[in-house]
Amino acid sequence: MKKHKYGLVLSGGGTRGFAHLGAIKALEENGIKPGIISGVSAGSIVGALYADGQDPEKAMEMLANKKLWRFIKIIFPKKGLLKMTGFERTLQGSLKAKRFEDLEIPLLVHAVNLNTMEYTRFDKGELIQAIKASSSIPVVFQPVEIDGHQYVDGGVVNNFPVEPLVDTCEKIIGINVNPLGEDYNIKKLSAIAIRSFHLSMRNHAETRRDQCHMYIEPDEVQYYGILDLKSASKVFEAGYRAAKKALAEMD
Repeated sequence: MKKHKYGLVLSGGGTRGFAHLGAIKALEENGIKPGIISGVSAGSIVGALYADGQDPEKAMEMLANKKLWRFIKIIFPKKGLLKMTGFERTLQGSLKAKRFEDLEIPLLVHAVNLNTMEYTRFDKGELIQAIKASSSIPVVFQPVEIDGHQYVDGGVVNNFPVEPLVDTCEKIIGINVNPLGEDYNIKKLSAIAIRSFHLSMRNHAETRRDQCHMYIEPDEVQYYGILDLKSASKVFEAGYRAAKKALAEMD
């Protein structure tokens, strides 16, 4: 007997993570509620809000109403270009739970320990620091220190953490918000870097999708940037439509 009927995997993907919330809304409408969530980077943020009992649409509105420059603070580039000072305050004001143990749904958050080079899972203790660690894109953001160790975005190693759910869930639903289509307008160095980063993240999901009973990948979000807050509602709706389609195909 598996411990949970449904497990939910949420990939990283910056503001494309709003698609996670749209997909979750569709799942709820079909009576599907996960017994456990495994998330990384943006998936850890969405996972924490949902596991905290927040409505998907209200969570989207709350995050979308925050300006990006309230989330982050520019600092002198020693370890990273940006510091997530405002982002931490936003989480503190948005989450009822302060520890993993306070969440309504068990949550697994993943980050990379720069000191030991280990892919690390957080599932107990202080919640917000773990989410920050999981979301700290290397070079862009400063690493997050926890118990004397430096942590960065878990998506660097595995952007689709399905493995912890395989032996504990009857059915696994995976949501990947990093689809890749053709693009012939790659001219700037920044575009090359972002495209390469997306390729790596997409590969993580592709090699693991067979472990999911339902795999949701909203193709439309490929046209939105990973820091595009203005398109939050469109990304949310793209996730909703993709989940509805996947559900219909399962019937």
